[in-house]
Amino acid sequence: MVMGLIYSLCVVAFTLNWRAWFNWFLQSTLIYMCLMVPTISVKVTDRINPSLAPATVDNVPLGLGMLASFTSQVGDYLTRTAETVFVMPAELNYTSNGMVYGARLFDASRNFTIRDAEFATNLEAHFKNCVFGDIMLYRKSLTEIAKAQDLWAAIGPGSNARSQEFITRDAGGIASHIITCRQAYDTLSGQWNQMIEANSDLWGFEVYPKLSTAAAAAKLKHDLPIVNQAFTGSGAGYSEAMRQNTAINAFMQARNSMAGGTGSAAIDTFAVTRADIQARNTYNSIAQQAMAWVPILNIVLTVVFFAMFPVIFPLFLLPQTGISTLKGYAMGFFYLAAWGPLYVILHMICMTR
Repeated sequence: MVMGLIYSLCVVAFTLNWRAWFNWFLQSTLIYMCLMVPTISVKVTDRINPSLAPATVDNVPLGLGMLASFTSQVGDYLTRTAETVFVMPAELNYTSNGMVYGARLFDASRNFTIRDAEFATNLEAHFKNCVFGDIMLYRKSLTEIAKAQDLWAAIGPGSNARSQEFITRDAGGIASHIITCRQAYDTLSGQWNQMIEANSDLWGFEVYPKLSTAAAAAKLKHDLPIVNQAFTGSGAGYSEAMRQNTAINAFMQARNSMAGGTGSAAIDTFAVTRADIQARNTYNSIAQQAMAWVPILNIVLTVVFFAMFPVIFPLFLLPQTGISTLKGYAMGFFYLAAWGPLYVILHMICMTR
């Protein structure tokens, strides 16, 4: 304010306009007494993580608190209103779980594997000895298997004419048996839901590392069927969706271990084709990562605007430039508030188009 006084006196001295000093005095006094001196408490709510309780920040200057509160609420209202135009499940909305949440969860679920070594070994042996045998003997159509929304049901019930090695674990250690493919199929079918339940805590923590183990598993069980329905059109529940994904992973793992065998040429051709598809998926993942980082940029800019208030405030107290600087600072908040509706449009394009 002392610098502003000196500046205004120089203006009066050179222009002989005493109103310049008077206008500065009224302007700077009002800005200081109304925007800086009174303090308020601001309540901060996290829309994305409901486990975080709303926090209250005390002693915020009135100008910053009112501006940040008003613009953030306007942006939140515009974002939620824009989402009503693009109809999709609430769990897939931008305001519910963030940018391209559904695509990220769907990709993560396709990489889940069952960590039980004996079950995984038996499953791989079943694909190599039983399922691939059915395909090569033309008892199963690879096209129908590829299109199946329930892969495990499509490859059943297993042959009584062929067999596989099957290992079991008990208190005495590990035992190995030779059983028919049908017996192995029935045994694995009975164990699958138990294995999925046992691995759900680990899968949930991988997807939601900031939540508790129980909350992460519960959210995974609730959201995955909704995402699966939106992307694949399958109405399967959580266990059925996870069985489909883990069965696909087991199929691919068994395919990899078949390389070098009698069908190595066909296996290698299949691997090359899959590698080409995977390269395209990598580019899609890069685009999704870019979409995920855009909201983080908005958060960083918002925090910078908050922290800028005490630094830029002295400029509000200078004559001639004070009001224009204040207008520019306020418009910056409205600019950031406008990002929300734009995110909704980007989110809709990434998720549905």
